[in-house]
Amino acid sequence: MSQVTSPFAGPSEVKGHYERIRNILQPILIVVFLFLPWVRVAGEPLLLLDFANRHFIIFGINFYSHEAPLLFYFLILILLSIFIVTAVFGRLWCGWTCPQTVFLHSVFNKIEKWVLGPFSKRMSFYNSAESWSKKIKVLFLYIVFLLICWVLSHSFVAYFVGSESLVRFIVEGPWQHPVAFSVLAIMTGAFFFNFVFFRERLCIYVCPYGRFQNALIDNNSLVVYYDHVRGEPRGKRQTADKGDCVDCKRCVTVCPVKIDIRQGFQLDCIACGKCIDACNEIMPKVQRPQHLIRFETGDQKKISVKRFRLVLYTLLFVVFSGAFAWSLGNRAGIDVAITRSHQNSISKRVSDISSGATTIWQNQFQLHIKNQMQKSVEMTLTLSEKDLKQGYRLLSPAVRMTLASQQDSKLPAFIEISESDLEKAQTHEDLELIIQVGPEVHVKKIRFMQLR
Repeated sequence: MSQVTSPFAGPSEVKGHYERIRNILQPILIVVFLFLPWVRVAGEPLLLLDFANRHFIIFGINFYSHEAPLLFYFLILILLSIFIVTAVFGRLWCGWTCPQTVFLHSVFNKIEKWVLGPFSKRMSFYNSAESWSKKIKVLFLYIVFLLICWVLSHSFVAYFVGSESLVRFIVEGPWQHPVAFSVLAIMTGAFFFNFVFFRERLCIYVCPYGRFQNALIDNNSLVVYYDHVRGEPRGKRQTADKGDCVDCKRCVTVCPVKIDIRQGFQLDCIACGKCIDACNEIMPKVQRPQHLIRFETGDQKKISVKRFRLVLYTLLFVVFSGAFAWSLGNRAGIDVAITRSHQNSISKRVSDISSGATTIWQNQFQLHIKNQMQKSVEMTLTLSEKDLKQGYRLLSPAVRMTLASQQDSKLPAFIEISESDLEKAQTHEDLELIIQVGPEVHVKKIRFMQLR
């Protein structure tokens, strides 16, 4: 009877050195992936990617959209880290630490095994005739997987809205937050389709990262290697004219992406090492040495750091690390942006006639003040001494204020001067707005304008 394609197309189980490492490493990664957005340090999330408000917290450091150089350096450093790791270790990220692989191997595949049994029983189950017991088991798996995907979607969304906001959405209910609940429902459905039906096809057909990594490796990068000299010609019977490979196809049945590593290096290989453990199980049984399949560099030489691409990646990483550290060290604690108001930005009025009618020219601005430090600060705004002597006056609620850590305020500000003083003032020069935060003094230049 031909095998029916299973909606739960998991690989065959395997035991061995690399599988033991994976069974220790991946549960730890699952805890990290699930709980990282919920971890808070000093009242703030450890990791937040709030694209809607253009606010990013990466391991306790706050970034905002206006800090383009810092964000640029950080993203470049992540990219260069990928370059370096891939140039040395190949696609180990894909097979060992990628969330797609981790959850498939350590959650969905293991639950499938727990409910339906090992690989041989699962395939018999999928090839069996339709029955109520079969439908009930499949339905039970669907329900369990759907609940897991529901949990995953909440943790995933928490990375982008913050755990506090997510809890508030849940407590207040879908009628108060229909958009948030729609996103959660869509994400749950997407995860369910991916982890139940699509699975490793995501790595093969959708994910660009695998193809990107394959462009970064060279002959001295670590790959899963089949020893053709030792293994070929393969055959079921071990005779003098045959190699060590007995063509049991065990390496194929355990492969998550269903490739035959004996055909040489392939783009779809995620370097999980399952085929290595599978082959090492078989070799002692046929009285042959292990490691017919192994982690090896493409040129079968020791990994060398004296490679042009590796030296180049490392040099660039050092340069950008220095630039990032310098930018972070010289980052302003207070960011003040000044823009002209869209309406009535330039106006004039007549002062109280009882005190002598005087025409007053006024410019209206919008102050956007953000405290980027981890502590509250006292801040004062004033015009420079030179501008005050010329008769300019600053009117704003933000002349003196306390800003809490990460507080973001938008306030109006007015600069005015009498027409008589304006005629004497040096109007060709920009005004200087002085921002003082403790001992730090920052200067912003603005142009005062009048109607012609």
